[in-house]
Amino acid sequence: MWLPSLIFVLGLIILTVGADLFIRGAAGLGARFGLSSFVIGMVIVGFGTSAPELAVNLTAAYSGHYDLALGNVVGSNIVNIGLILGLSALLAPMVIHLRMLRVETPLLIATSGWLWLLARDGILARWEGLLLLAAQFALTWFVLRSGRQESAAVRAEISAEISPPQRGSSTLWLLGIGLAGLIGGGMLAVDAAVQVARGLGISELIIGLTVVAIGTSLPELASSAVAAWRGHSDIAVGNIIGSNLFNILFILGITASIQPLPVAPALEHIEIPIMIGFTVLLYLIMRRQMRIGRRAGTLLLLAYLGTVGWQVQRALG
Repeated sequence: MWLPSLIFVLGLIILTVGADLFIRGAAGLGARFGLSSFVIGMVIVGFGTSAPELAVNLTAAYSGHYDLALGNVVGSNIVNIGLILGLSALLAPMVIHLRMLRVETPLLIATSGWLWLLARDGILARWEGLLLLAAQFALTWFVLRSGRQESAAVRAEISAEISPPQRGSSTLWLLGIGLAGLIGGGMLAVDAAVQVARGLGISELIIGLTVVAIGTSLPELASSAVAAWRGHSDIAVGNIIGSNLFNILFILGITASIQPLPVAPALEHIEIPIMIGFTVLLYLIMRRQMRIGRRAGTLLLLAYLGTVGWQVQRALG
């Protein structure tokens, strides 16, 4: 049992390193094509932190492990709010900008509810995946367009999140090695996760919701915790909201458009509503105080730990 667990950890390390190299290479490529550092930061940071989820999902769906693919996305969104925002708030209370309360968070609630409606017939069909992808492209256009209205301070923060390499050759090397790391790490992580699930006698869905979801959310944890510690609360919270939107619209969109995904009853009736519940809880906290303080962070963290404990108990019982 220890060998699959070790391989899983190795796969996650390769995934994380591959995502970092890929994001730097993509940033360098964007700079070569004349994109501003602000635009690169807005788009590529969000994509880069979700690259492990994308690699795992495509690998899992291609291998026929659909519960693992869907569980990874739903679980990652729960991890992002409960665990990562909870820990980040404990490090440093985060002030919420009015735009985040009025636009991005309600949009995430609506998107999560839309996913639940799409999943109610028991499958995410190819045409539904294409719809999700179209919504992602529309959202990216909206974010880039509205981002030009942000203050100079916020634009400087976002621009500073990425420092792309200058030489063209190094950009291509980073892209190639990073892509190889994403593919190889994703294959290792998925295969090992399936073996761990079989060895423990629990479902792939639970493994996807918990262990795999935490592992693929490590980039979000690192970037949000560092941003919160530095006082960049808008980036810390925005990174989580953006990543959750990206997980639903782009990752599930591209996965379902390539391979339709059967939806397990537990996902439809329990896990997706739990994900929506965490998103609504975050919105209520933000609306009440316009900040996520240490008490709210503790509440989010306890809610997450309670959810995971209940999921594991249900799986073993």
